[in-house]
Amino acid sequence: MATCYWNHDSPPADTYLCLDGKSAVCSRCCVEKCPVDTPAWFSRCAQAGHPTWPAVRARPSVAPKLVCLESYWNQELFRTLSVKQFFEPFAELLRPRLQLAHRFVESERGLAYYAQRPDGLLWQLPESWDTPIYYLAFHGEPGTVKSVLDRIGPEILMEAFRGYGSSGYRNLVYFAACNVVSGAEGEKFARDFLEASGCRAIIGYAANVDWMDSLLTDMLFFQRFYSNPDPWSNLAQIFTSVKEDFRPAQTLGYTLVEANVPHEPREPTPLSQTEKPPRSEMIPDSAEARDNLGAAKASDCEVAK
Repeated sequence: MATCYWNHDSPPADTYLCLDGKSAVCSRCCVEKCPVDTPAWFSRCAQAGHPTWPAVRARPSVAPKLVCLESYWNQELFRTLSVKQFFEPFAELLRPRLQLAHRFVESERGLAYYAQRPDGLLWQLPESWDTPIYYLAFHGEPGTVKSVLDRIGPEILMEAFRGYGSSGYRNLVYFAACNVVSGAEGEKFARDFLEASGCRAIIGYAANVDWMDSLLTDMLFFQRFYSNPDPWSNLAQIFTSVKEDFRPAQTLGYTLVEANVPHEPREPTPLSQTEKPPRSEMIPDSAEARDNLGAAKASDCEVAK
């Protein structure tokens, strides 16, 4: 018999780990006791999209959370270009709603402050422990990301994410940056990073990428990953579907490297510059996001990550 947090015995099949990461809770107490005795935790569960009894077992297989660490893209003080402008309206369209944590990071110390275990801010806040995707939006080169202030190389990146696979939750690191997994140096970095971090996979680009095309690729992957009933088992299929359905992704060197899965690099499929993806793939679809999309295309579409 397992003991519920509210001091009664309950069969193991009727208990599960609370969002606090420590307490075993039965489904009934989760609904009847938690809102009264611990309303703050109940609110966090509701915001995370955890359904209540009797459907608690049907909750999403991954937490609808995304951590985004981003560098500034230019030196224009009155015009800040950021992926956050697109991710916020996009998050509202997913069900359950995607929770977005975003911070600008401009140095090695800044990356360690947020990411490095065990003292980084992400590891001091229990609600961030089950995040499945950590998204790094920077300029890049093989095995390296570049911010305004620092060139953050492979050793620093590996140290920042060391041990992420031992957190009790599966996760991946998404490098939204040019060339991070390009060539022999980039491929070696991918393998070394997976070994050091223990992450389930990394995703990145092996070419210079257009800012807007890569952003649309990223959001299409997110939509399919968070909507899939078993995204970890179907990770390769989700990734492949993005490359097949959004044709610009084929020219970006869009790459998935999974832990303990042999990797055979493939040449990107040539794509005529005159070909365009189906309009149905041009996400997001909210009015605010379309306005931001148009503004970015008009003035900064040539920015490379």
